Amino acid sequence: MPEVIGFLNLHNAPDLGQINQNRTLAAISFLGRYAICDIPLSNLTNSEISNIGVLVNRSPRSMIMHLGSGKQYTVNTKKGKTVICYNEKYANNYHYNTDINNIIENKWFLDEANSKYVVIVPSHLLYRLDFRKVIKQHKERNADCTLVYKHINDGIEQFIDENILILNNEKKVVNISKNKGLVNDINVSMETLVINTEKLREIISFATKTSSFLSLMDVIRYICNTIEVDTYEYNGYLRSISSLRHYMDCSLELLDFKVLNELFDAKWPIYTKTHDTPPASYLDNAWVRNSFISNGAVIDGKVENSVICRDVKIGKNCVIRNSIVLSGTTISDESILENVIVDKNAKILYVKELRGTKEDPLYIGLGDVV
Repeated sequence: MPEVIGFLNLHNAPDLGQINQNRTLAAISFLGRYAICDIPLSNLTNSEISNIGVLVNRSPRSMIMHLGSGKQYTVNTKKGKTVICYNEKYANNYHYNTDINNIIENKWFLDEANSKYVVIVPSHLLYRLDFRKVIKQHKERNADCTLVYKHINDGIEQFIDENILILNNEKKVVNISKNKGLVNDINVSMETLVINTEKLREIISFATKTSSFLSLMDVIRYICNTIEVDTYEYNGYLRSISSLRHYMDCSLELLDFKVLNELFDAKWPIYTKTHDTPPASYLDNAWVRNSFISNGAVIDGKVENSVICRDVKIGKNCVIRNSIVLSGTTISDESILENVIVDKNAKILYVKELRGTKEDPLYIGLGDVV
């Protein structure tokens, strides 16, 4: 769709702690093969949006390493591209490093595309959505801005601190607030919007005149009573990766194929950076159940309900249960890991038993020797 461009918005993503200390949340490994950003980027690509800007707020190296040229997300590289939009001017200034200022600093991308509509998606919310359906409704209703939401009935426990939409009888937004876990029936904002390019320019102009600290959602919250903000209701799989526990929960629940099929579909491919690695090797003592095992892994122990990434070596008689082990990690013989997230290139050599809990998984840092 040449009349539409997309932005993957990495601003305002939650802080998962040490695991994204040196990388953005979007670049964190997911299910042993992907990065988290591959899900929203593939939604854009599969919706025939060829020009995509990635609004990077911090740690650009992690996104550069994963995206490379970005050709894997571009169906027609002669007509489209995936580019990293980095706000160097305000990169080290927390208050000024907003998505709006990033778009301003990379205004060339918006100008060059000469599009009529812009689709903006977050990095921390996982879902599968054909944006062509949202754009179609947006056009039919002659809307300026359309926000995507999902109605849930367990808001006391789920999507805490996410934005929620207060709607009138016509499903227009009248207020945006935070979910404080007080009510079950809520409309969770998916931070996903279709907006007319000219309206986006107006919002940017309004923000620069009002406050340089405002984010895009801040402005929409501020002006939703003065302009019509339409909505599109989504009913499918939706998860928020807003903590280390949520990262673990979301990864492990997708081991269930019924749940997996809610996010993944053969007709809706997930594009990613590929690696030339050999198949996984299962040695004499290997026993694997209900797990994702990536290429290059060497297994000589027991793995259950876990995600094992590329080039991981699991020694003889190890027990890995309810855990995520990222690429290049070595786990020595006789080790036991339960409810543990092991970051890339770590070595479990001396401490033979590592246990966290489902509520508070134990994290082993990038390159650490334990």
